Amino acid sequence: MKKRDRIISKVKSKYWARTHKYGIRVPKHIKEAKEIDLENGDTQWMDSVRLEMKNVRIAFEEYDGNPEELIGYEEITGHLVFDVKLGENFRRKARYCADGHKTGAPSSVTYSTVVSRDSGRILLTIAALNDLDILGADVQNAFLTAPNKEKVWIRAGPEFGPEEGTVFLVTRALYGLKSASASFRAFMAEKLDDMGFKSSYADPDVWLQAATKADGEEYYEYVLMYVDDILALSIDPRAILVDIQTSFKFKNDKIEPPSSYLGARLQEKEINGRKCWTMTSVDYVNATIKNVEKTVEGTRWKLPTKVATPMTSNFMPEFDGTPELDEKDLTFYQELIGIL
Repeated sequence: MKKRDRIISKVKSKYWARTHKYGIRVPKHIKEAKEIDLENGDTQWMDSVRLEMKNVRIAFEEYDGNPEELIGYEEITGHLVFDVKLGENFRRKARYCADGHKTGAPSSVTYSTVVSRDSGRILLTIAALNDLDILGADVQNAFLTAPNKEKVWIRAGPEFGPEEGTVFLVTRALYGLKSASASFRAFMAEKLDDMGFKSSYADPDVWLQAATKADGEEYYEYVLMYVDDILALSIDPRAILVDIQTSFKFKNDKIEPPSSYLGARLQEKEINGRKCWTMTSVDYVNATIKNVEKTVEGTRWKLPTKVATPMTSNFMPEFDGTPELDEKDLTFYQELIGIL
């Protein structure tokens, strides 16, 4: 118990110690979001809150009775998680999450997988070798499309605006619930199976089915699932995504060539006369450099302008006698390692 308490304490301290991402101050709760907007003279954070609560409202069904009379239901709470989206011009994002750690859902309904980065690279190679086109889409509020497998209710907080204090039944797979990811994956798997796709033995989130080109050549078309991010690889990937769209709403109703996937930028190039897609981490690297430059600004440290290797050739870490990082610098260091 003491070890568990120490771990929880460490996690909480690191979470509350983190104040910025990509040089942008990130709030921890709705009150701080309002304060930051007031300081910045804009409404970016509160706009993200209003948008999120509008989208998530579908997950709640108002209950007029006494919640103590709900047999088999557990009460939970919820909170907002704030983030900055690098690939969307540093868009401020709010996500309303249930405090799922307060429920006792069995592990059998909580396990969920996502496609691996290695599978992504392999499939890009297969697409190039078979002259397949690639299109992507993002399922809007993905988890909320699936029914909730847990019996829980919640009393609305200040995020709900005029509905604060209302008792709601959680009817959709709300983010934060232990079963949310598994519920959405199972829901999407049913759709893909109905379309004729089968899950790969090597990676369960790579779905494939046999197809035939106009000239009679046989090939496989693929769907890659990374939670709510979908990639379709086929002679006609749009037809696949349009079929999926009949059951799931895509963000901004967009089906388009992907610009990023699995945290890396995707680029279509022509190499040796063949069209292919490549993956690069340039966006993360550039954002990291800007973050470091902003952090060391006004300090005694300065980034070198010309660097050939991460460390100098004569660097020997075993003889490093510099002081250990304090808690703030340690958190910043861990953020950098996480980005890379």
